[in-house]
Amino acid sequence: MNSLHSLFAHAALQQPTGTTTDDRAQSFRPVQGGNEIQSGEKLLVEAYAAIWLIVFAMVFLSWRRQKQIDRRIDALEAAVQRARASSGQGTS
Repeated sequence: MNSLHSLFAHAALQQPTGTTTDDRAQSFRPVQGGNEIQSGEKLLVEAYAAIWLIVFAMVFLSWRRQKQIDRRIDALEAAVQRARASSGQGTS
């Protein structure tokens, strides 16, 4: 309990005097020397492009996997038909 009290006391000491939490939330202070400004439109386009590239890659990889599965199923069906033909059962 004492450590909790000292934590709140320490936080109260760190808060600048004369300002309340409402003042800080409503004021804007620009940073001096900030050279890393990017437009929001550019970032939005880049984000959409990245998402579309990921979606296309997933569709392409799924399509390739599906082709492999189809080939495997065709091979298994052919093997079943050969096994039936060699055992004399025929196809039903």
